Amino acid sequence: MIIKLERYAENPIMAAGKNEWENLNVSNAGAAVYNGKIYLIYRAEGNERRKGPSSWPVTRLGLSVSENGYDISYRNDLPIFDKGIDNPWNKYGVEDPRISKIGDTYYVVFTAMTDYGDHGGWLVYSTTKDFIKFSDPQRLMPELEQRTSGFLPAKINGKFMLFHRPMPNMWVSFSADLKKWENMECIFQIKPGTWYENKLGIGPAPIETPYGWLLFWHGKNNKSEYALGIMLLDKNDPRKIIKIQEDPILTCEMPYEKKGFLDNVVYTNGAVLFNGKYFVYYGCCDHCLSLATIDEKVIEQWCSS
Repeated sequence: MIIKLERYAENPIMAAGKNEWENLNVSNAGAAVYNGKIYLIYRAEGNERRKGPSSWPVTRLGLSVSENGYDISYRNDLPIFDKGIDNPWNKYGVEDPRISKIGDTYYVVFTAMTDYGDHGGWLVYSTTKDFIKFSDPQRLMPELEQRTSGFLPAKINGKFMLFHRPMPNMWVSFSADLKKWENMECIFQIKPGTWYENKLGIGPAPIETPYGWLLFWHGKNNKSEYALGIMLLDKNDPRKIIKIQEDPILTCEMPYEKKGFLDNVVYTNGAVLFNGKYFVYYGCCDHCLSLATIDEKVIEQWCSS
């Protein structure tokens, strides 16, 4: 059984806005269900550049809400996370959030962009209970320069489980206090000759099902083309992959997925189960935000087959 995501006919669902901080690109959104609505924390870029006219734009995180999963009913005028003024660790902004609900708290893991390291990306996290007040971002696993990270939405043996990516593979680590990390392990690796031969990582935080943890993930080939995949992780030990579909569930096919600020990119870091469907929000070419869905029953059939 090979499954594929179904694109929303009205894609993209979000594009650059009128505000200066998001008037160039909006993309990669973390997603969560709160009070019966879908909250999206998305990456946004305006005309401000990091190091001059030809450099990458400064990134910020915005907040929007959808009541039905498809249409945006609210969009905040100001970013909820901005670049640092006195903090060198997010000098050039923040990007690519992933949201995990653990207990009654939502943990938002994202990347802070700096002058330090090879590419300047370092993990930070913030928490919220209501998507109005957010805690001050704290550095996460500061010994590694990396991105593409999020928490399992549950504790394993009383410990947080972090999915992260020391390039180019998918790793996990555990912590009791979000400061000291242990049992770091690579659970999935690139495969030469495939659509994920160059690098790979999680998409959104895993979603719990009766069959295990459902994980949407992304890969990139040596032609710099991205695609999305799906796997199922063991419910009690999510380090174990119990099922994976080798064929991608979404590839770059539509014009908005093939041409943009960075060509041939479909990249998800937000997915939720909502009204009997999985809503997968994905950035296209670092320029706009789109949506694809799949019925919950189809996923259940795939998991159990």
